[in-house]
Amino acid sequence: MPDITELLARATPRELTVPVCLDGQAAQDAADLQLQLEQAAGWQATSLGDVHPGAALAADLQVVRARVAAATVHVRLVAIGHTAYSALLACHPAPAGSNERYDAATFLPALVEACAAEPRLTAEQVVLLLESVNTGTAEQLFGAALLVNEEPSPIPF
Repeated sequence: MPDITELLARATPRELTVPVCLDGQAAQDAADLQLQLEQAAGWQATSLGDVHPGAALAADLQVVRARVAAATVHVRLVAIGHTAYSALLACHPAPAGSNERYDAATFLPALVEACAAEPRLTAEQVVLLLESVNTGTAEQLFGAALLVNEEPSPIPF
């Protein structure tokens, strides 16, 4: 049986990384080009002079993917520990009459701020980030921050 003291000394918090593209148009362009490239897979030439559209689409996709990569921040979220998480929850009680455990409007941004290890984000930067992305991306960030703090760590056996 492993020594609990040694295990605790080596313990690390759970973490997840969420890629966030801050150029919504580039992300959409990449999705559109990817779809066009997939649709071109079934293309058949009708004459010897026909040129497969896939090559041009693939080249365009590479350019757009470079735009996406340049505009993407990888937010590494790290669990803050049980005591800090409980204290943060206590600072953001649910509105009166609500069945929720917390006030989502204040708790979730505060949790992202507390968990963001790389890059470190201030409260103001979290607000700007959330205003720069759509609801789906914001929910990915919130979900990952909740997951690293609330969900049991997966054990692969």
